[in-house]
This record gives sequence, C-alpha cells and structure tokens, in this order.
Amino acid sequence: MRKIYMRTALLVLCVMLSAYIVKAQNADRKWGVGLYLNFNDYKGDIANDFWDFGNTEPMIGSATLGRYLNPSFDAVFRLSVFNVESEGALGNFDDWLINTNLNLKYKFNNGYFLKEDARISPFLVGGFGYTYANTEGKIFGGNFDENYDNLNFYYAAGLNIRIDDRWSVALETGIFYPLSDKYDGYKNKQRDAESYNDKFMHNTIGVIYNFGKSADADGDGVSDNRDDCPNTPDGVAVDKHGCPLDSDGDGVADYKDDCPMLAGDPMLNGCPDSDGDGVSDKNDKCPDVKGEVQFNGCPDTDGDGVQDSEDECPDVKGLKSLNGCPDSDGDGVADAKDKCPNTKAGYKVDASGCALDNDKDGVVNEEDKCPEIAGPASNYGCPEVKAEVQKELEFAAKNVNFSSGRDVLTARSQKRLDEVVEIMNDYPAYSLKISGYTDSQGKDDMNLKLSDKRAQATKAYLISKGISASKITAKGFGEVNPIADNKTAEGRALNRRVEFELFIK
Repeated sequence: MRKIYMRTALLVLCVMLSAYIVKAQNADRKWGVGLYLNFNDYKGDIANDFWDFGNTEPMIGSATLGRYLNPSFDAVFRLSVFNVESEGALGNFDDWLINTNLNLKYKFNNGYFLKEDARISPFLVGGFGYTYANTEGKIFGGNFDENYDNLNFYYAAGLNIRIDDRWSVALETGIFYPLSDKYDGYKNKQRDAESYNDKFMHNTIGVIYNFGKSADADGDGVSDNRDDCPNTPDGVAVDKHGCPLDSDGDGVADYKDDCPMLAGDPMLNGCPDSDGDGVSDKNDKCPDVKGEVQFNGCPDTDGDGVQDSEDECPDVKGLKSLNGCPDSDGDGVADAKDKCPNTKAGYKVDASGCALDNDKDGVVNEEDKCPEIAGPASNYGCPEVKAEVQKELEFAAKNVNFSSGRDVLTARSQKRLDEVVEIMNDYPAYSLKISGYTDSQGKDDMNLKLSDKRAQATKAYLISKGISASKITAKGFGEVNPIADNKTAEGRALNRRVEFELFIK
C-alpha cells in the first residue's frame, strides 16, 4: 500500500514538473526541463555489487531543471524519487528516497571537442544536495521503520542525443553518495561487523524539452547566436544559418539576384555571361559572341565605335558618321564610294566624293575665282577679258583728263569712266588697277603727289558709281614710265595719263 501511495505521489510530481517547462537550455533557449525513467541500484551492507537490478522496477522518478551558463557549462537542479529493495544475509530493507541536487554539467559539445550543434555529445555532472529516505525492513532479526535526511554528493556521466533545437534524449549513469550509512538499517560498526557506506547508482533515460524565445535582431527566425548574417533585411527568406537564400549558389542572395535559379557573376547581379563580355546573357543581344558593353554584348571587330551588325566596313576602322567606313581624305564620303579619294582638305564635294565645280569648267570651286562662270584654268577658272573690251578700257584710259595742275576730272573724262563702270559690272570677278602719271614739267615730288591724287580721284569716281572699293587699287607714279617725248607738247600731253588694268586677285 505504501509503495502504491509513493508511486502515485511520484507520478503526480513528475506531471507537475513537466507542465512547468521554461526557456531552453542552450545558447538560444537558456532553460530546459527533463523527465526521466530511473533504473536504480544499491551498494552497502546488505549487498556489495552495483549493476544488480533484480529487485528494482523502472519508474518515472527524475526531473531536471537546467540553465545554460556558457558553451561548456550548465547548472542543473535534479529531483529524484526512487525505490530500492534489497535482501541479504544480514536482513532486508525497502527504501524510498527523495534526492535534490544542484549540479554543474560539463558539455563536450563546447566548440573545443565537438561542435555546439553536434548530434551526439557526452557530458559529465557533479554536485551536492539533500537526501530524504523512508526505510523499513528487518536487520539482525529485528524490524525497523525509520526516516533519514542528510547531505549527499552526486557525480555522473552521460550522453546527449539531439533530435532538434527543442528536443533531445539523455542517457545518464550517476552515483548518489549520502553522507550517512544507515539507509539499509545497518549502522557503522554495529556488532563489530564490517560496514560499507550506503551508495545508490542512478541510471536514467529521458527526454529534455528546450524552448523559448531567443534574441533575433533582424527577425528572420534564426537566433542571433546562430545567425551568420545578423542584418538581413525584413521579409527576406534565409537558410538555417540566418543568411539570405542563394538558390543557385553563386554568392548572390536570391533577393538581389536577377537570375536566382542560374549561377552567374556577382558583378552582373547573379546572372550568367556565357561569352564573358561583361553583359549578362539576358541582356546580351549577341550572347554567343564576345562583344562590348556599350553595344549590349555585340562585337565591334575593328574598334571604331560601330558594332559589326551596323558597320558597313566591319573589318576596317572607320567613322560613326559613315556607318563604320573610313574616309581617307576627310571629305565626308566613304572611301568605298569616293571617286576622288585624294580631295584636298576642306574642299566641298558631291555625293561621289569629288570636289564641286559649279560652272563645270574643270576648275573646282575652291580654286575657281569665278565658280559660277566657266573659264579656263589658266585664268583661275574665270572667263578671259575679250580683246574688244580691253581696247575699250585702253581707249577710256587715254581719254581721262584732269584740269591743268589739278586732280579734278573733266566732264568728258567722267563719261569715259562710266564705260569703265560697265566693264567692271560685266566682269565681277576682276579687280581694277589704276596707275597715275605726269609729264616731266615741275618738281619730281610735286609730280608724284599730283599723279597719286589723280589716281585716287579716278578711284573715288568709280566707287561713287557703285564699284566696291575692295576691287580697286590706285597709285601715282609721277613722271616715270613716259610713253612719249616730254620735250614736245604732244608728248607731254600723252604722258599725263592714267592706265587701267583688269586683274584677278
């Protein structure tokens, strides 16, 4: 009856303890609770050998409450209730014991011997506590029924088998060493018989449940203690180490990977680049040929800045403006279409690359003094002055007269100069050179000044009639270059003259 009562009380106690589950007993869950099945054995005066469980029944009789201290040590509070029966030559006894112990547990999965998340890891336990015992039996023919309490030591070794982060199975073998020798009813030195200190082997198998809320700064579901990537952005899926998923294993997290299912180049946001040109395949317009980034992965064989697909001369470096073709003379017409490939720099050309010749006289515009009027090359592309026009000019020059000793044109002279204006308008490409002369009468310097004034007066008249000043030069030469004898009046009259000369600048 007493055994039934004690076992019932024990079961109630164990259920209560199992309901009192607190935070986990590891770096993430620093508290844990365990419930164990006991196999107990006794060694003392009635029996001297451990490992004899003939009179012991397995029973749910131990519970633990543990607290994680650091990777190597846990603090463990143990409550054990168990029954031991033994019978020998000296007598027999039936003993119910309640042990409470505060133990220090050394774990080999501390990072020195085994990894902290090792599936199987051994441990050692040592501590002290309190024992209460209720014993009844017969010794030396006399019955006894007594209660005892005293301190005890406990030491053990075990094996922890981790199932997951919350559950594990623990196997433990330990010895309770009470500081007394009377649990079997046989006290030290009684009747001078040899006496043994009473000890109890405590073999257990049980489960430990670890749980609780651990620190998780980035909220990814992996505790900070196990999080290799503690600053993962919100909402990003992570692996068991707390790092963002990298499905293709290319070193670029899925949430940053433009090609999350294809291993690629981190420099290309995780996308592959089959031809190695620095343009990801998904953006490469020429994915099978190494090309240029600026052309979306297409090549530019001649390096002229025009991709081959648009380059009309893909093997020869050319100009963008000419679709990649060269222009040796720089006239804006590609060599392949240039019929005049050696045109001088700056010359305007037609579609065939030849210099323009508007009047078709064989003299290109840039060299033609009269680009809109045909003329011989010997005359800079301008029409030659007709012989009759030259005669008119000479006649007009002979009839330009001035008042005696002055630079004032006579009315008759102005009429002749009007004829010169007409000639100038007919030959717009030409300029006019006016040379003034005098006879030998008078001082040389006075004659030089007078001849120059007459030449300038002639120029001024022509300008007044609409001829551009830039097309007229005028200069006096005095009495030099006479065309007649200055000794006669007729000769001196001929020497007082102006001369006209049409020329092309």
